[in-house]
Amino acid sequence: MSDPNPSTPIELHHQMYGAGNPVLCIHGFGASLFSWRNFVDPLSKNYQLILIDLRGSGSSPKPPDSRYSARDHADLIYKFILDHDLKNLTLIGNSFGGALSLLLSIMLLKKEPGRLRSLVLIDAGAYKEYIPGYVKLLGIPILGAAAIYLTPARCMAKSILKMAYYDPKKITPEQIEAYAAPIASPGGKHALLETGKQIIPPNSDELVAKYKDINVPTLIIWGKQDQIINPIVGDLLDQAIPNSTLKWIDQCGHVPQEEMPEATVPLVLDFLQSL
Repeated sequence: MSDPNPSTPIELHHQMYGAGNPVLCIHGFGASLFSWRNFVDPLSKNYQLILIDLRGSGSSPKPPDSRYSARDHADLIYKFILDHDLKNLTLIGNSFGGALSLLLSIMLLKKEPGRLRSLVLIDAGAYKEYIPGYVKLLGIPILGAAAIYLTPARCMAKSILKMAYYDPKKITPEQIEAYAAPIASPGGKHALLETGKQIIPPNSDELVAKYKDINVPTLIIWGKQDQIINPIVGDLLDQAIPNSTLKWIDQCGHVPQEEMPEATVPLVLDFLQSL
């Protein structure tokens, strides 16, 4: 389907807290800014914390078009950064949000050098070889659409969270609802399917070759028991990005900011204070 009115600009839903150097958090595939709830109090004390819903996620618009590629998502966030004139910016991305943070870092360092101060990658998508199987499934014609449209949003949310957590006992009913609601809302499943189908950029090899040009201080955090993106990716990113530090969180899965905020938040705060 094409966009009924392609000239309509998309306003990404976002929340801002506190004041200081901006810290922009980008959530993963199938998630929303709810994913960063544990960052609000500790990070907004000394920074301007900005939480954003990607196009088609959370409370952002979910147009019935096909503009959900990684590049489409990155372009919208890039525009958001310029529109809000964000400087001394730290990007924090988890999972697909980490992939977008890498892409945005490459874009910013090329076109707007000086805006980006630092980067935090949390269990980030970074190499097409390590894309999880259930995301690859979405790219298979008919099968991908059937998987999305025939699965109730609540079941989808529950199974994704179970995969994402090392200790599923920590998953709350409130969390399942928060993940399920945007998927169940009008356009939610369409957006999820389109994003999944286009999650690997066509020029991904070219982008991977540019990781070595990301010269800002970079913190890489990885849950040791991540079942969604192999922890080997943490090592690969640490080797590729020159000014990076890799920190492991034990007994933790794919979303450390949700599963183990008590370990994740201090790592982020220490890193920001060290800049």
